Amino acid sequence: MSEEEPKFVGTRRFGGQPVRQPAYNFRDVPYCSKDLAGSTLSEVTDRQHLVNSIAEFALLCNEATRRKHLSEIARGKKSRCPSKPLSIEYIFDRIDTDDPIWGFMVRTDTPMSSKGRTSNLKASPQWKRGMLQGFITVTTFTQWRSSFRFDSLHESAFAYDPDDLTELALKGIRKYDNDGRLAEELEATVHGGDPWNEGIVYPRIAEISLFGALGCGKKLLQLVIERLERSRASESQNYDYIVLQA
Repeated sequence: MSEEEPKFVGTRRFGGQPVRQPAYNFRDVPYCSKDLAGSTLSEVTDRQHLVNSIAEFALLCNEATRRKHLSEIARGKKSRCPSKPLSIEYIFDRIDTDDPIWGFMVRTDTPMSSKGRTSNLKASPQWKRGMLQGFITVTTFTQWRSSFRFDSLHESAFAYDPDDLTELALKGIRKYDNDGRLAEELEATVHGGDPWNEGIVYPRIAEISLFGALGCGKKLLQLVIERLERSRASESQNYDYIVLQA
């Protein structure tokens, strides 16, 4: 990074209200069914509502990672799950700086077993209404470095991929921008702004900034895509692409 570029590209939380803790254990949260049966879906546009859910977001991601780790061990695979997939500090920074910001949350509504099957309170005594099962937030892609560029052909583009993803790409199972055309299209979209203030904004690129789920991730992503496809174009946003925060 050059001396002319801002070295501090995020925000830091120095004070404020204590993080609100959930009144349930995430190990007791049942998997969500693929069709969201037994759960409620809500669209969230209020920033404070997201702030109030920060602890739940972090704990859900930790639990999803724990379950994946145990699943991989049970199948005899070497687990590569990170110990801390999403920090509270990062979640707060995204909620604090993303503009606009909206998303969806999925919470339990009727008793379900740990596997996401219909149950009752007697059989599932730890179940509670309102347990978070999934969340996703969307914003307009913005970055704070004037040297940033989309480049799928750079040697670092896939340098940190685990071996299993690399193998899937070589076999043609995993789709990726192997000729760099998609990166060129993203780089060619209109963008502008000040990296020292509001950031460099890409009004034609939507970004999924926060995303975690226990069984309903695919459904949440489908709902976001449908919502974006129906959105009316404006001067500040007219999306042609969606990117996922790495």
